[in-house]
Amino acid sequence: MYSFIKPRKKRILDRISALWLSFIVLVAIGLVVFGIIIHYKSSFYIKMLDSLHQQNETVSKQVKRLERNVMLVNSQKKIFDEVKKTNDILKVSMKNLFDLIPDQITLTSVVMEKESLLLKGYSASKEAYTLLLQPPLKSIFAKSVVKFKKAKDGKIEFESLNTVEPEGK
Repeated sequence: MYSFIKPRKKRILDRISALWLSFIVLVAIGLVVFGIIIHYKSSFYIKMLDSLHQQNETVSKQVKRLERNVMLVNSQKKIFDEVKKTNDILKVSMKNLFDLIPDQITLTSVVMEKESLLLKGYSASKEAYTLLLQPPLKSIFAKSVVKFKKAKDGKIEFESLNTVEPEGK
């Protein structure tokens, strides 16, 4: 028995099934490639994020260091301002002190401390000191102690220790 047609080779999949199968394989390959790309991109972004965190920590430390430096400079400025104010007051006080000294009295030493003033010098006489310099000093200071000595040249040498009441008393 013979057939009238020549036998054809039969395919495992028909044309439509092969088309669907190739589409599914292409989509699967695309998804795998897309997943690989996402994986590498995400690891790149994670590394970049870690780098940014490290930079942020470094900048935060620098900011804290700068804040400490600013606080130090501010405290130094405050101290400078206080010293300047004290020096200005001392300058005015010294000028006022030297304005108090009459021409008959010569100072050889002036030691000014926070609560005391030590004056050493020469006067023409004990009375000149007592009448010309002692009253202004007594009006400024709470306690005044004066020691007199006769100098070789005939003048009177004096040492005057003047103190104020300590603050808070």
